This record gives sequence, structure tokens and C-alpha cells, in this order.
Amino acid sequence: MGAPPPAAADTAAAPASPEERAATLKKQGDAAMDALRYDEAIDAYTQAYALSPDPALLYNRGRVHQARGEWPAALADLERFSHDATPELRQRVPKLDELLAEARGHVATVTITSNVDGARVLVRKTQVGTTPIPSPLQLDSGPATVEVLAEGFFDWRRELELKGGATTVLVAQLGTKSTSGILRVSALTPGTRVRIDEAPASSAPAEAIVLAGVHRVVIHADGYDDLETNVVVGAGETKEVTLEPEKRPALTSRWWFWTGVGVVVVAGATVTYALLTSKPADKGDQFQPGQVSAPLMHW
Repeated sequence: MGAPPPAAADTAAAPASPEERAATLKKQGDAAMDALRYDEAIDAYTQAYALSPDPALLYNRGRVHQARGEWPAALADLERFSHDATPELRQRVPKLDELLAEARGHVATVTITSNVDGARVLVRKTQVGTTPIPSPLQLDSGPATVEVLAEGFFDWRRELELKGGATTVLVAQLGTKSTSGILRVSALTPGTRVRIDEAPASSAPAEAIVLAGVHRVVIHADGYDDLETNVVVGAGETKEVTLEPEKRPALTSRWWFWTGVGVVVVAGATVTYALLTSKPADKGDQFQPGQVSAPLMHW
């Protein structure tokens, strides 16, 4: 009998460890970043970090977010890297503090509270959560529209400038349509200020959610007399009014005004006098500027 055939060699490769798979994904992410394929890079780094939480992956992903202008995400990754990295790894990023400062300068912190739970919160038309918001929001700095929306309530909306490195506190007081209405007050005169009820004055156009009923409105503009009126707002109604302050009369149109200045000599001394009319300038036989109602006395 011949010798038995040799046993077949086991050629099946052992499965790669999580660390090895993470290393492969990191290389793919690095190549994608070099080619400016940011979406691929972020996806590769995220998968790699899930397999092996190496802080270096956070740093790389943070730089991708930075390149895309996604500053809150970049700041979150860089801060986590700064916290988790060993001193040796941190030394490989000598300008880490500068990177963190730059990212923080582009991120605004916003705290939002509301009297209604379950309301949707939108920033720049993107929903960021529902009330109550458990923690401050980290948002890109710059102009932003913040909205808080809930069924059966009037929309709450604010246009504001979010400042990097600063905290903005917003209190969204939603009015129910069953008992409240919206009052909007506009004015054509530049610089007009509006006060609704006892609320602080604000620039026109001004808007407030008010309880149904009668509300006192006062408008003011420099050089004009204040205008005060009452406006009735119904439940569920949006009442829009345009008011104009009254132009303040010119000085010479009032019932008294200085008409001129004269000079006389009294006992060798020069005396200056002002002439004052004694009748309204807009009624009866008013005197023309420079005239007086009685002869002057010359001593």
C-alpha cells in the first residue's frame, strides 16, 4: 500500500481583530481626507472609532468637520480628543490650544426654555430637539432664526445674531390660540419705538402675543408727539395695525413764541430785550414776527 496523502493545509485566514479593522478604516479615512472626500472620511473615522476608541480618530474627524465648516461637531471632537489623549499623543499636536480657541470662537451656546412641553425647536429651519431641551445647544455662530412650534399655540420666532464664544438665553413663551392673539404694530416713521401694555419698548415693527381683549399701545419717535391708542385683539386673531406719531408743531406755531430782540440805551447802559406776543399765532388778528401788541416804552 502506498503512503497516505498529506493532509490539506488549513489556508483559511483568521478573522481580523477590531483593532486591525479599525486601522484599515483609518487608512481609508486618511486617503479620503487627502482627496477631499469629506463624507467618506467622516464615515471611515466614525466606523473605526466604534471598533477601537483611539483618540487620534477623534482628532482626524474633528479636522474633517473643521474643513467642512461644521464648527460645533469639530469642537466636540477636538475637546474629546484633548480630554482622552495621552500626554504623548497631545504633544504630537503642538497647536491644539489654538485649534480649540478657533473652534470655540465659531460656536455659540444657546439655552432654550418654554412654557410648553413637546414643542419643536428649529434653528435655521432644522429641528434640533423638542422642549424641554435638556442641555444647552452648541450652534454655529452668525445670523439665525429660532422657532418654537406647538399644535394649538402661536408660533414663537426670533431673528438674532448668535455670537461665537457667548451664551444666549431664550425664553419661548407660547400663547394658546384659545385665549390669546398676536398684535403687530408698524410705523412708517424711522426710529419709532413701540410699547405694548407694560412691556419694554422695542423698535417698530413690534409683535407680541397677548391675551384676548383691549391693549394699550404707545409709539414714540424723536421730534414727534407720542401717540397712544387702544387695540382690541380677539382669541386666535393676528391683529396688524400701522400707527404714525404726530409731528410736533414748530415753535412759532404755538401760542407763544419769541419774536425778536431789541436794544435800548438806559442811563448810558445798553439793555437787550426780547419781545413776546400775547395772542395765538394761528387765531384772530395775530401779530407778525417782529411786531408787538403794545408800543415800546423808551425811558
